[in-house]
Amino acid sequence: MSSDALYNLETTLQTSGVGQATPMGWVLFDADLVVRDCNHAATALLGLARDEIVGHALESLPWLAEDEHGVRFNDDADPIRVTCRTGRNVFGTTLGLSVRGKAFRWLSVNTYPAMVDDVQAGVLASYYDITELIQNRRNLEVALAVIRIVTVVESEAEYFEALCETLHVKGRYAMVFITEGVGTATRIRNASGLVDALELTMAELATSSKTGSSLTGTAARTGVVQIANSTDLPIIREWASEMEALGLRSAIALPFAAHERRLVLNIFSNHENEFDDWTVQGLNAVCYEIEFDLSHVRSVQRLNEALTGTLAALTEMSELRDPYTAGHQRHVAALSVAIALELGEPRSVAEMIGRAAEVHDIGKMSIPAEILTRPGRLNPLEFELMRKHPATGGDIMVHSGLPYPIPEVAYQHHERLDGSGYPDGLRGEEISRPARIVAVADVVEAMAHHRPYRTSLGIDEALAEIARGAGSIYDADVVAACQRVFESGFQFERARASR
Repeated sequence: MSSDALYNLETTLQTSGVGQATPMGWVLFDADLVVRDCNHAATALLGLARDEIVGHALESLPWLAEDEHGVRFNDDADPIRVTCRTGRNVFGTTLGLSVRGKAFRWLSVNTYPAMVDDVQAGVLASYYDITELIQNRRNLEVALAVIRIVTVVESEAEYFEALCETLHVKGRYAMVFITEGVGTATRIRNASGLVDALELTMAELATSSKTGSSLTGTAARTGVVQIANSTDLPIIREWASEMEALGLRSAIALPFAAHERRLVLNIFSNHENEFDDWTVQGLNAVCYEIEFDLSHVRSVQRLNEALTGTLAALTEMSELRDPYTAGHQRHVAALSVAIALELGEPRSVAEMIGRAAEVHDIGKMSIPAEILTRPGRLNPLEFELMRKHPATGGDIMVHSGLPYPIPEVAYQHHERLDGSGYPDGLRGEEISRPARIVAVADVVEAMAHHRPYRTSLGIDEALAEIARGAGSIYDADVVAACQRVFESGFQFERARASR
């Protein structure tokens, strides 16, 4: 067969033995990667007329192709070039295709060597539309990521920050920001993506300060989703030059409610026609989730405020009965938080350990005040009574329904790794990690401050004591973290004041 046969797609398909299926798009390239033929399905899938494809070299075709991460294909990754260079089939490459004025689409591409008399004379490429599959998968990934946000944040501000970042990263949108208010009173709450560009050149778009009729302003005023799938639409035309300078081609503004306030979720894409029905449906579902999550966050905040108030009251009650150790629990809490953060615990976990430390000695409320405040050492009977305060404190916290690790810390903060502690003689990992942290902080604070039966031994002696017991009595990692905290300049009074 002559090389002229390569110019005929149908002949090449039959010769190559791959067949022709619809709605599969087929494009035939010669050895110089110039398009020699294509079928009707290819023109529809690629968003180009036949004369915009046939006769054009691959590098001059008017499309922008990228992978699922938004990265442009280079020569090493482009499946057509790989097959041309190696003669190997390449199957299942996912290609994101953007053509000016057309809907962005995702295609699955297979490439085959086009053979003439057993010699490779070009490349045959097939294209199949998988846009719906990719969009559904992406919508699901975004939805799941948004659902998880509420489990790791404690405030509305944290939630909005995580939401913008999640949509930017998981949704692969160029810019995401949240606004509150209408017209010139609009302010930007949080943003992710092209944040610098937003602050420098897009602020007026967000605040609607010129006409109040921009995408964001209209969504805020009417409560209706606004979509601009190109910069030619009237609602976005006023800002077209700013958008195009940043490579932004389409945008959507989705209003949502938060505690009787109307806010707007603004999303910008590098692609025209990004916000089709499937994508808008997924983003509407995200907004429903946001409204639910914000109610949950508000409830959690109120519960945290109530918990903080309850623990503060308990702390003051216990310290009123023991003026010599007033502030001890708050000092231990401040050091416990610092140690937990040094160990890499999330801020929310560290703060909860600190809350537990604030009431770790609550069981001392059951000890007669004359024993708590007596100068000098206790007799054996009094000491045995004192040893009961962890069990008493743990019982109080359990029956109060306070969350982990508050009861565990109250019960276990005098346990030791070698089993020499009390009340149960627990060993090693039987002692909860928060209790191991508070145990070290408790010893250091007690030795570093004055007590009725002795003067302060000082920080150096306290750190030497925990160092001697590291790995045998005290958790070695906790001891090392405590030492690093003090080396970094930790001071009890300053840390306590900042809590």
